[in-house]
Parts: sequence; C-alpha cells; structure tokens
Amino acid sequence: MLEPWDEVIALQKERQLCADDVQAIRLSCIKDHDKKHPIECPDCWTRLLNRIRDRYLNSASKEWFSGRRPFLLELDTMFSKAHTNHVDFQIIEQRILDEKKEWYRDKMKNLGLQHAARSQSEERALQQKINDRSTPVDQLASELRKAFGDGAVQNQAFDSFIDRLKLANSPQARSDAYVDVFFQPSHDPSGAAKSQKYIDMVRNGTPMSDTISAMIRDRHSARGDQEQKQALHKKLEELRRAKAAHELDKARRDKARQDKSRAAAASDAQQNLPPCLVCSKTPNPQSFVICPPCQILKEYYGLRVKPAIFCSQECEEERYESHVNTTHECASGEECVRLHDEDVEMDDGGSTLVFCRECIESLSIPSTFCSSRCYDENFQHHRDEVHLSRWKSIQHEISDENQLEFASEDRTRYRARKIEEHIITLVDAMAEWQRKTNATVR
Repeated sequence: MLEPWDEVIALQKERQLCADDVQAIRLSCIKDHDKKHPIECPDCWTRLLNRIRDRYLNSASKEWFSGRRPFLLELDTMFSKAHTNHVDFQIIEQRILDEKKEWYRDKMKNLGLQHAARSQSEERALQQKINDRSTPVDQLASELRKAFGDGAVQNQAFDSFIDRLKLANSPQARSDAYVDVFFQPSHDPSGAAKSQKYIDMVRNGTPMSDTISAMIRDRHSARGDQEQKQALHKKLEELRRAKAAHELDKARRDKARQDKSRAAAASDAQQNLPPCLVCSKTPNPQSFVICPPCQILKEYYGLRVKPAIFCSQECEEERYESHVNTTHECASGEECVRLHDEDVEMDDGGSTLVFCRECIESLSIPSTFCSSRCYDENFQHHRDEVHLSRWKSIQHEISDENQLEFASEDRTRYRARKIEEHIITLVDAMAEWQRKTNATVR
C-alpha cells in the first residue's frame, strides 16, 4: 500500500506525462495537418481523447480515482460519445472535477480528521459537515483549514517534503527525509534521542505509517504522556491534510486556467465571424444574427454545419427563408407533403422544423424535415435510404423493429409506431440547449 505522499508523487508524474503527450499531439496536428486545434482533425482528436481516456481507465499507478468503478464506467461511456461529438469535452472535465470533490469528501471521512480537532464540540461540528453532502467541498476544505491551522504553511511544508522525496535516489535518502520531517533531530535533539528506536525502524526500511503505528502502540501500552501521543498523530494528520488541501488547490487552479482558456477561445471565435450571407459585410460580434437551425446543429449537436450569419435584421429578413429552404431543405425531397398536399399550411419554413433524432444524435447527419407529419409519412423511405444504409456500411446491429408498425397485408411496408420518439423539434432543441448551457439563440 502506498504512503499518502507516494500517491501525490505518482499523480503528479502521470498528470505531467499526459499533459506532455496531449501537447505533443496538439503541436503535431498544427504542424503536420495545418489545423488550429485537434478537434478539427478526426485522427488527432481520436488520439487526444484516447490518451486522456487512458490517463483514467488504464492508469498503471494507484491514484485518487482507482477503485471508483461506477465513475470509471461512466467516464468510459462519455469518452466514447466524445469521439462522435455527442458529449462536449467541457462536460467530461466537469464530471471529473465533481468526482474528485466526492473523493475528497470520502477521504476526509475515512481519515477521521475530525478527531484531531481542538475540542469535542469542534469535532462534532466537523463530523456533521463531513457527513452532510449538501455542504460544498470548497466550504468543507476552508473549515478544515481553520480548524487545524495555517493551510498555507502546511502546503508549503508538504510541497518541500514532496520535492525532497522526488530527489531521493536511494532508500537512505528517503529514510533521511522521513527522519528529518517526523523526528526533527536538528530542531529537537533530545526528543529525537528518545525516539531512536523508531528512527532505527525507519532506517531499516519499515514503512513510515507502520512506524507511527508502533510508536502509538508503545506509548499507549506504557501509558506515556498524552501530549506526545497527540503530537505523533498530528504530524501524520498534517501531512494528510496538506495532501488533500494541495490536491483541491491544484484542482481549483486547473479549473480557473481552463475557464480562462475557454473564455479566450470564445472571444477569438466571435472576432473571426464569417461575412454576412447577404451583403458580405463583417458582422458586429455584439449584434449579429445567426440562423437558429444552423446554430443548434453546430453548437449543440456538434455537426459539421457552416452557420449562416446575418449582419442585421434587414439582411436576415431578405435571405433567411431562402436559406432555410435550400440549406435546411426537407429531407423528404420530392416526396415532401408540401409539394403534394394543398391542405398543408405553408409557413415561414422555421416554426415547424423537426430533426431526425437518429441522424443528429447517432449518425452525425443534419436531416431536417418541414414538419413531423412529413417525416411520419416518409419515415420508411428515410429509414431505408439513410439509417439502414449507414448502419450496414459500418456493420452496426439494427435493433429498432419494436419501434415499427408493419402493414397487416404487407410486412415490407411499415411506419413509425410513435413518430414523436423519432423527432426533435427545433423549438425543443433550442429550449434544451438554453437550459443546459445558459446559451442564447441569436
């Protein structure tokens, strides 16, 4: 079993290796494939995702996420969906951060840090907060710091100890670091002399946690001084608390850095808007208009759609309807009900638009229909020509027959049992996107 500080060293090493590999993939993609970011390059994006996935799913060392099987299974599924842009990488990052906070809470509970509080009342209060999962982890860490002392000093001491262990290239150097930190012979020679038995255990290769356990047992059996016993506990707890606080601080800094990078990327994207579809002017980033179907398909579903941008309301009114009729042409083609049924209301082309759920969520195809009725009447043709041909080309198992309703006189003819299960309306897609991301449909 690894000592707590060995876990930190392994974590730092594996994290740096992953960061170096990701950076190498990014630079290689820019240089060899002339892309601004690996997400624009399917091969490099797959390599990048697989490297980060291996960081968690195939880690060779014991780390904070080791053994958290439900989380790792969920993470594996999310990475699989990220390959087809069905899960935004930001969502994966947030899921990892949330799980790390839960690990931190569990770690605090298992370590029993509340028992090192200054008083019984403070211990009870900390115990309640650790057990109360409604207490934010950031608040819990802050209160633990207040209860146990100056967190900055603890972090500094812990970082110094970690750095020394990293440089220890022999068992002798490692045991020297343990002796200096736990027994402090240069600051307390007399105290170190009384602990010579335990110093010898460390120098002979006994794990530090076992040495501390032996010290506690000896003092308990000899009914030694209670303050000395508490001091021994405190030294180990300080390192454990410092390790936990160190990891939480690192997670905070990483998230702040990621938020800053994403904000800068969003700003750059707005400053590089394509020209207006009508007049070719450069749109004002604060007042441009974007085609809603384009925006939803590209930004929410991650499809390869070139969005139509209008610099003003006037330009939108001039070209929007023709843009929808051409770019988002009904996937029924010549079988569209609007071409054959005079009773179908001809609206502005947007209010009844629906997307094929299978196409946009699983096949990355922006299939759009003028109405749910049109898709319902042409469902078999669309499924046969688009869904089945695509699934067969990649040898994917077809298992949706329970969603079909066959004609009693001819089993080769069928329709959707419930067409609403196969569509996503533009209105619903916009509302769901806004609910999940607080984004604005322009």
